[in-house]
Amino acid sequence: MIKENFVPKYQKIIDDLRENVRSGVLAPGERLPVREELMQQYGVTRATVNRAMAELLREGLLVATPRAGTYVAERNTGDEVAVVVHSTLVMLHKMDWTIACNYYAMFGRLFQLLPENERKILNMEEVSRNPEILRHYRRILWNNLSQEDFENAVKAVGDRSRFLLLNRYYPDCDFVSVNHRQAAFDLAETFLCNLPENAAVGLLDMPYGRYLSNRFVWLERRAGFMDACEKHNRFCRVLELRQDDYEYNQLQLGEFDRRRPAGAPGVLLSPSNETTGFMLGFLRSHNYRFNEDYFYGDFDNESSLNQHGIAIPSVLEDYAQLAELAYRNLDNRGCRLWCRHTIVNSPFTN
Repeated sequence: MIKENFVPKYQKIIDDLRENVRSGVLAPGERLPVREELMQQYGVTRATVNRAMAELLREGLLVATPRAGTYVAERNTGDEVAVVVHSTLVMLHKMDWTIACNYYAMFGRLFQLLPENERKILNMEEVSRNPEILRHYRRILWNNLSQEDFENAVKAVGDRSRFLLLNRYYPDCDFVSVNHRQAAFDLAETFLCNLPENAAVGLLDMPYGRYLSNRFVWLERRAGFMDACEKHNRFCRVLELRQDDYEYNQLQLGEFDRRRPAGAPGVLLSPSNETTGFMLGFLRSHNYRFNEDYFYGDFDNESSLNQHGIAIPSVLEDYAQLAELAYRNLDNRGCRLWCRHTIVNSPFTN
């Protein structure tokens, strides 16, 4: 019989000691119980205790002094701020400053504000493999990470308050972020307040996207759309699309269209501009009129008029303000700030 959620005995010791350090039960500089006490406490062999201790010594959470014992390491954090970014941005930053700013306005602005001698740009993939390297920084700014990656990094650092998340807001963490759920609610309100009750409402989703760390944002925005539909007592059909599968997505949109009441407009809401191409292809193939037969709204589609020839209603996030707020709150423990968002190209305003 296979045991579910099996945790090796040495890992149990590691997890307990990490938690005791994080919570303050074991203070920096405090001596750990001797090996024999830990063996008795956990009912394990000396080899198991030694394995756990070796891992924590390697991480730097503990230090060993010959003939004196093992101690909780003193928190030796430097003055630098760690900015964890995707490897693509690391490469672009090294190649060309302007490209980096254009590629990601938030980090571009942040790099402008943070002097080079006060920041360290870290590769996200390297940090995910070895989160212990974060222990050397007084503040850790991180954007594109899943909740699982965040919790693993917190375990390694042993201090949740040193993280300042950018455009994410997991439980009990410091953050500077757009309120993705509220922004999606506001976008849906734009349509639901102005379209007739028999309008068919669909939410475009892509549950198996390439970048799993973005799933948090999609789910928050999906919840916001559903909040608005519940408020207006509207049924919302969820259409699951596939990344880079145009034919399949057209079939999904076609099925939604067949269920649309005769003569009623359709409105499709998306958590991302990734679905714009599929949506516009569907409208063209059926000769539907944008903002008459079908309405559509998404996120971060500021240049839709130039790219597609259509001014698409969209939520714009203020990445520059996000970076500025993060910079001003680098040392503000307990920082939980929402950044502004705006909705552009509403088809219902004069």
